[in-house]
Amino acid sequence: MRPSQRVLNMPTYVFAAVDEVKFALMKKGIDVIDFGIGNPDRRPPDYMIEALHRAIDDVQHQNHRYSQFMGLIELREAVANWYKRRFGVVLDPETEILPLVGSKEGLLALYMAYLDKGDTALIPSPCYPAHIGAARAVEADIVDMPLLEENGFLPDLGTIDHNVASRARILLFNYPNNPTGAIETREFYEQVLEFGVKNDILLVSDIAYSELSMEPGYVPMSFLELADAKKYAVEFYSCSKSYNMPGWRVGFMVGNSEVIANTLKIKTTKDFSIFLAIQRAITEILNEQQDFVKQNAAMYRKRRDVLVDGLRSIGWNVSRPKAAMYLWTRIPESFSDSMTFAKELAQRTGVIVSPGSGFGKYGEGYVRMALVVEEDRMREAVQRIADSGILQ
Repeated sequence: MRPSQRVLNMPTYVFAAVDEVKFALMKKGIDVIDFGIGNPDRRPPDYMIEALHRAIDDVQHQNHRYSQFMGLIELREAVANWYKRRFGVVLDPETEILPLVGSKEGLLALYMAYLDKGDTALIPSPCYPAHIGAARAVEADIVDMPLLEENGFLPDLGTIDHNVASRARILLFNYPNNPTGAIETREFYEQVLEFGVKNDILLVSDIAYSELSMEPGYVPMSFLELADAKKYAVEFYSCSKSYNMPGWRVGFMVGNSEVIANTLKIKTTKDFSIFLAIQRAITEILNEQQDFVKQNAAMYRKRRDVLVDGLRSIGWNVSRPKAAMYLWTRIPESFSDSMTFAKELAQRTGVIVSPGSGFGKYGEGYVRMALVVEEDRMREAVQRIADSGILQ
């Protein structure tokens, strides 16, 4: 049967390509060290798992029935309280918070609500592949905003053509950034807000890594901390990385109430929000002290230092990111493209990385390494790379 043109236009998801290489090696019995996907390797702490068990076993609440579309008011209140404590941002839990079955599905619902076929979306390049995929799925016209190393991987809004800006419907930005590890500045956020107001663009902030600062002096901010930002923006947050629970599929979108309401209209046609037991567990978790999140960030900092120092010691001059959970580094000059290097590295060492080209046009020439293996395996990966001679 013939699929839709929408499906035919969808690119191969970079992580699917990475998995294909990985599983081919594993089939041959090769010991693989996998830095390819940002899939936390550690479990959530016991108290979080116990909260989920309690919610599943709870006989007082009907947690195995459908949820209301907006999610539990208790969860939305917990999100509002967390945002107030963490960022000083006040949110109305009735109208300005929408729980999501992971931020990925929420992003697609938002695009379905605000982008018609051919509408312009300003998307950073490189970026989290789902940012591109969601725009492709609604057949939007994607205009790249290059994230260049010399600009600290921040887009230069001044280079966006006036005609493009005037017809753009959405501008998306993500800091701390995946894949580059770059961080925001208040000055940059103020420029984004001014640009959005001037051009009547919906501003979409993704702060999935806001709790994974790897530098004690750096505290990531919410875009909604800016005065009047809620009038022009929504913001996505995901629990996947902060709490080591990507499989739970929990996120939320907050901000402009009209945008929340229109996105909810789309969601009512495709889901009943998050499994109720998970909603109750997350409510409890958000209301608890966040010491585990700080410990998790410290763990990623140690891993970052082990891998950066190790790779530098063998001649690979990788940068040291301040946040998120990735290294983003240039490929050796002897290779012409990132996919070729990633495949060659895998074949010669069993070390899996993600090719930068999978994150967009301006990711070419780089690879991303997710900090999702233990330190001893990182040291082994460094040794394998050194022994292979691939950096020569």
